Amino acid sequence: YCGLLFRHEGWPLCIHEKIVVQLASLDWRILKPGDFYLQVVPYLKKSPRIVLKCLAKDKHNVEEVVIPEVSYTSIFTLEWLSTFNGERMGIALKNCLLTTDDKIFRVPWDKVVNPEFINKPKIIENDITSPEVTEE
Repeated sequence: YCGLLFRHEGWPLCIHEKIVVQLASLDWRILKPGDFYLQVVPYLKKSPRIVLKCLAKDKHNVEEVVIPEVSYTSIFTLEWLSTFNGERMGIALKNCLLTTDDKIFRVPWDKVVNPEFINKPKIIENDITSPEVTEE
């Protein structure tokens, strides 16, 4: 994304006011089959880890999968989730849970991993035009 301005500066950790990577666990009862969320968790005396949490097969517990550090650079891609789904049994994950102070949003992964950009203002006859919003 070199040379592009993100419409939501915090991407991929957040999209506008919606938090993508959680700092605390969410109530497991809000998870539906196909839902997941990402959370940063402490790891011994080392750097924190990112875990993926989803509904377990019994639908009454949370399955927690530690994401290998080598995958961190590719987490926010469609290919990553596709590979992840291919390596697990059960219902394919497709919706990421995003949060605000008081709400939970169920967002399809393809909407999370495709950020919106702002075109840089163009200079036309010494006037600066307003930025345009584009989607990629």
